[in-house]
Amino acid sequence: MAAIRTDLALEIMEDLKRNGSENGGIEWTTQTRRGLTLDRVFVKDETGEKRSGKPRGVYDTLEVGKVWLADEAGFRERVLALRDLLREAAGKKPRSVLVAGLGNRSITADNLGPETVKNLIITRHLRKVSPAMFSDLGLTELSAVTPGVLGQTGIESADVIAGVTRAVEPDLIVAVDALCAREWKRLVTTVQLSTAGIRPGSGVGNERPEITEARLGVPVISVGVPTVVDAATLAADVIRDYAGSEAAPENLRAAFGKTELNFFVTPKETDQVIRRLGALIGYAVNLAWNDDLSYEDMLGLME
Repeated sequence: MAAIRTDLALEIMEDLKRNGSENGGIEWTTQTRRGLTLDRVFVKDETGEKRSGKPRGVYDTLEVGKVWLADEAGFRERVLALRDLLREAAGKKPRSVLVAGLGNRSITADNLGPETVKNLIITRHLRKVSPAMFSDLGLTELSAVTPGVLGQTGIESADVIAGVTRAVEPDLIVAVDALCAREWKRLVTTVQLSTAGIRPGSGVGNERPEITEARLGVPVISVGVPTVVDAATLAADVIRDYAGSEAAPENLRAAFGKTELNFFVTPKETDQVIRRLGALIGYAVNLAWNDDLSYEDMLGLME
């Protein structure tokens, strides 16, 4: 597999196809959900892991487009499509869900996790405060944590989540994080959902300890949106698409490194975009396992 900087399993599959590699151990299908394109990559076994560099599991990439420009009806359909994927990934309905909002809230492009947590309807405390209301509403126990980043806390995010997991004892963890894309066209327009958990920072070469079922003892669903693209990769794409010639991203990356230009690029509207994407994911989580809660009722509770 060619060395590319991306967190998206779909882009790794595209790279394998471009290089004529056989796809043993991996299944890739494309379907439509609520009018949106869904690419599903299933890494089945050890062979698939070696070919893709991804741990076995299902990786769904939902093309949501420019959600910050969508009207209310279009936004609602995107929320419900993501809700459906969360339900599928979880399998049976969990009694208790812990959402981990990963990332650095001081950096806008890395603030997706904390922004998602702001849009959650937290219910775990209601079981003790008002058990009758909790039962009458048929709620799923939902709690959340924003562990920050190592440079701010001195503690690995995975260790913070492990401690909270022991205290809360959830049936399911949903980890939300910003990702890195290979194709600039996928920036902030796609959502990847995976049953394999997450290795924060892997797409940008700053891999941190994994947040997975193997480590935590609880199933982990990761949800992420690519908010940055490698500058060298972006330059190679521009040269290809607009100058009609080819330049290898790895060669440009080496050249950029020598001139201190080896950085990552994010869209200029990132503030607005992250707020809307945080709402998209947060709303989907709210609806995924609270079966009697309608979209409209949820909005009322959020006010």
